[in-house]
Amino acid sequence: MSDSSKVLNGGVGQARPGLGPWLLWVPVVGLLVVLYWRVGFTLYNNWTLTDSYYSHGFLIPPISLVLVWLRRKDLLATPVNPTWMGFILMAGACGLLILADFLSFTVFAQLSLLPMVVGFVLAAWGPRHFAIVWFPVLFLIFMIPIPPSLTQSIILETKLAATEGAVQLARLCSLSMIRDGSYVYFGEDRLLVGEVCGGLRSLIALLSFGTLMAYISKTRGWAKVLILVLSGPIAIVSNTVRIFALCVIGYFWGSEAATGFVHDASGILIFAVAFAILFALETVLRKVAPRKTESTAS
Repeated sequence: MSDSSKVLNGGVGQARPGLGPWLLWVPVVGLLVVLYWRVGFTLYNNWTLTDSYYSHGFLIPPISLVLVWLRRKDLLATPVNPTWMGFILMAGACGLLILADFLSFTVFAQLSLLPMVVGFVLAAWGPRHFAIVWFPVLFLIFMIPIPPSLTQSIILETKLAATEGAVQLARLCSLSMIRDGSYVYFGEDRLLVGEVCGGLRSLIALLSFGTLMAYISKTRGWAKVLILVLSGPIAIVSNTVRIFALCVIGYFWGSEAATGFVHDASGILIFAVAFAILFALETVLRKVAPRKTESTAS
């Protein structure tokens, strides 16, 4: 038997599959685009709301695509081994999509994107490919908004906690302030801490960023977990400091001075500070607990 026949019969030099098998996925992809067109539209509407807590949602899909692109050599070098489990997951995602339409529960439709993408990867390429891109796929959950029924309770808790923390900081600085619900009173003036100032937006955004940083950080496993765990408290503390700063401005110059440009600029500044703290934390952990390499392990 010649070497060429060995190649054709799956020998050592197994030939790469042609375009034929991939062309079969074209109608499938087209069908998925049609099925999820409305889901994409609802996600876009959530991201573009005036007081949206998910304005960072636009960044999540491009970040996931970049992460996949960075692993392209590993993906191309991995043998294709599709599994029927992928089709089962895709069917389950379709069922969840139908259930969401029947119950008028949008979040079910949005969440069905995850098993659909996972199923597509498994059905088209296989488990070993998914093992390479698992993080970019699961990272997409940060673009899916929390249901409003849950958001309201979370907003209330985070807002009251941050406001109380700001008042306690003011008292430590010998500034006379009293909290009554979402209001902070100082003298005859007062400042209302609105829902947007409750810290949920920065909490969600920093959690997504902390998760990404933990994944790409060249540190050991426990250090990655620490980065992820501390991203939430960093966001909460940063927002508390922001509310404290606005209360101090209102205390000395009146509540009107703490609104408008000052209010918006403080949000951007504190968010930047929170990012800087997270970067600093990762830098320190990279020196304290660097990821083991083959050279260091030996």
